[in-house]
Amino acid sequence: MLEIFSGKKYKIFGNGSIGGKASGLSFAEEVLEKYYKDFKGTVKIPESFFIATDYYEMFLEYNRLEDIDENTPYEEAEIRFKEAEFPPEYKKMLKEILQVMDYPLAVRSSSLLEDNIKYSFAGKYYTTFISNRGTERERLKQLEKAIKEVYLSVYGPDAVTYRKKHASGQRELMGVIVQRLIGSQKGIYFYPDVSGVGFSRNYRRWTDRIKIEDGVVRLVFGLGTKCTGRGYARIFSLTNLRLRPEGNNPQEIAKNSQEAFDVLNLMTGELETYDINDVPQFLSYHPRISDIAQVYSRKDNAILNLNMLSSKSGLEKYIFTFENFPRRHKAFFNMVSALFKCLESEMKVPVDIEFTYDLETGEFYLVQARPLSSYETFRKVHIPKDIDKRCVLLKGDRMLTNGVLKNIKYIVYVDHEVYSNYKDKHEIARIIGRINKSLGDRYILVGPGRWGSSNPYLGVPVIYNEISNAAMIVELGIKNGDFMPELSYGTHFFADLDADNILYMPVFDGYENNIFNEQWFKKGSYIDTGVKIFEGRFDAYLDGEKMVGYVISNEK
Repeated sequence: MLEIFSGKKYKIFGNGSIGGKASGLSFAEEVLEKYYKDFKGTVKIPESFFIATDYYEMFLEYNRLEDIDENTPYEEAEIRFKEAEFPPEYKKMLKEILQVMDYPLAVRSSSLLEDNIKYSFAGKYYTTFISNRGTERERLKQLEKAIKEVYLSVYGPDAVTYRKKHASGQRELMGVIVQRLIGSQKGIYFYPDVSGVGFSRNYRRWTDRIKIEDGVVRLVFGLGTKCTGRGYARIFSLTNLRLRPEGNNPQEIAKNSQEAFDVLNLMTGELETYDINDVPQFLSYHPRISDIAQVYSRKDNAILNLNMLSSKSGLEKYIFTFENFPRRHKAFFNMVSALFKCLESEMKVPVDIEFTYDLETGEFYLVQARPLSSYETFRKVHIPKDIDKRCVLLKGDRMLTNGVLKNIKYIVYVDHEVYSNYKDKHEIARIIGRINKSLGDRYILVGPGRWGSSNPYLGVPVIYNEISNAAMIVELGIKNGDFMPELSYGTHFFADLDADNILYMPVFDGYENNIFNEQWFKKGSYIDTGVKIFEGRFDAYLDGEKMVGYVISNEK
């Protein structure tokens, strides 16, 4: 059996590059060793194997896949990768890994270009989980399938579009991290209590009571897959833990709190999503669940602690508010702040981390550390004082990017009423993708709720290559509907906006200091289901420091 992890939490196979993600994790371990007295073992890194890029080249050569490139249809690449076999030397190495790692695993991408200081490729390449159960042959098949999926993701549509835009002409090679999946078994499921992402700089502030340097974390119950997507999560500014982006109204808190969560099914090996109100038995697995979960009473418009109710009625629902978390886990926030300072000091740039946390033991596992790519340097934006109110199409006052657009030719608009009632919401996303590809100029994209949401009832479920040419994205919060922008920093979606210098502004219809000029948007006709294109001369002024932004028409 391999002797590994003595002194270090990782072992490298191969002589090529270990890739950006693995390099970040290796660097983080060195930082933790340097500052060991500050953390005293409170921050841990999961045991990991780093499979270098020469094994990827070996795999391609053995299966004669070198002819696949960015112009190869993805479906063709997918078939050929699925049929591919691992060379004997590669299989031998994987068997050695499985001799040591007899617990559930995360299999993560770690490419040459990934986690670059200029662009992160966040979410473009594949990460998957395997139960790592069964016979030796079954376990090997699981691991091989997962690695193939990571390798295939090099040729995924989003990855290809992103690479052409940010790293055109640069060679891409894929490394792999085989990492212990942190969490614990609950029945037939495996997952951590809390997963999160954190940023040492907060460039998406929702109030002027928060400073950029305060840092921000985004927390969810269950696997971290729900943390990096555009679902619901709890957001904490590290220096003001009581401030919520959605305010203090119980109804708004309930609407913006997590209910759906992800787990790994150890029997099927599949990632599964559940709503806590459909499977309340999950609450019984966690003695300290009241640290993060509460009950919302629709009847009283009140949020109650779990122990205040003996049973939940039809007028109540469970929500993950994390309301009691700051009081009961003060050490968590102190430790994250200290970690940010140490990593920033050593990296010399702001940092971006992913982690898990155990409510009972207080164990904090750092699963990823990288530079905060393409972070904003706030340059002064001068908004004209003489803006004609009749020309204002949109105005917002929180979570703004910083920047100016002049003479944009097109606004692409998704009508919230049509979208809300339309059955196949994914079809509208594909329409946007075709428009994105066909427009010769950059454009302003406006639509209900959360662009890029995996849940089409929260917003248009576009993927990266369907909005990659936008100059600005506006998310409309419709007060009388369920469409509300997600005031979050930490999702892969926002990483893409930052890397692409796409301006962002949420607008809350009916809120003070927000304007949605719906009468103007009712003009014109639909070019396709629920979608309009307005042609003209449009300007945008977004002052992220003062948190005020406008989209105006230059044609009265």
